[in-house]
Amino acid sequence: MWFDLKAVIWICVIASLALLWWQNLKMREIALVAVKRYCDREGLQLLDQSVALKKINFKRDQHSGSVVLRRNYKFEFTSTGDERYSGMVEMHGQRLAGITTEPYRIPE
Repeated sequence: MWFDLKAVIWICVIASLALLWWQNLKMREIALVAVKRYCDREGLQLLDQSVALKKINFKRDQHSGSVVLRRNYKFEFTSTGDERYSGMVEMHGQRLAGITTEPYRIPE
């Protein structure tokens, strides 16, 4: 069975999209674990037990100097159980670049 060039190109495109999708799932899980640890350490409660991809683009990594995908994930948390606050997780490639939160009320 022989494939023509068009079929090979389509197979490569589909395989590349599947690989990108799989990598995004993996990075989402890494970001979720990092957020859970952060919330536990800071005494916060992660709401919905999830992170959502908000932005993806290319960035030059400061450590390796290579171009990597930068992914920003949004999450929501609470400190008192009454209010809902937002936070962001930034991933550079497979490395956690940082977690930021909006100002929140500290429970008394």
